[in-house]
Amino acid sequence: MEVIEIYKPYLYSVQYDNEDENEFDRLLQQWNDLEFVTRFMMENIDYLSDPKWGKTFEPEDASRQVLNEADGLENLFYELCENVEVGTTPDLDSHFKFLEGKYKYELEYIPMKSYGIVRPSLLRMYAIKLDSNSYLITGGGIKLGDTIQNSPDLKDHVLQNIDKVKAWLKQNGISDSNDL
Repeated sequence: MEVIEIYKPYLYSVQYDNEDENEFDRLLQQWNDLEFVTRFMMENIDYLSDPKWGKTFEPEDASRQVLNEADGLENLFYELCENVEVGTTPDLDSHFKFLEGKYKYELEYIPMKSYGIVRPSLLRMYAIKLDSNSYLITGGGIKLGDTIQNSPDLKDHVLQNIDKVKAWLKQNGISDSNDL
């Protein structure tokens, strides 16, 4: 496992062993791949009629939303980092939200989540908060269910990756961004 600088000292991403890209870049590339996204939506079409979306999504509409959100989210992250740099808001701390559930009472290596730019958002990035306005992206995906455990793109890796990264940080004595 390796930590890659995205926007030092504010945004970092994990690059897992045997992977060619860090998670931040991998997710944005995947979310901008129309063929991948459309195939994913077709394979998971039953999720698109969930009332949480407020309407029934057609796979093509959901795919377009993912591409629009991905583009907007990438721009937003850089804008938020620039805002941190100059001391204005909104910043990364105002964007990331606590990941509840099993992590509700965590006091170190706090798991956080990022939504896409529209509501309801189809995209999620997950991170560990290192410091004020400093985050390490651990993964993410397209969230079609009401929980991580009910989302086909998230259930098999998000929580496991967070736990793996937390253990790695602890094992390597990394407690904040100064240790990277």
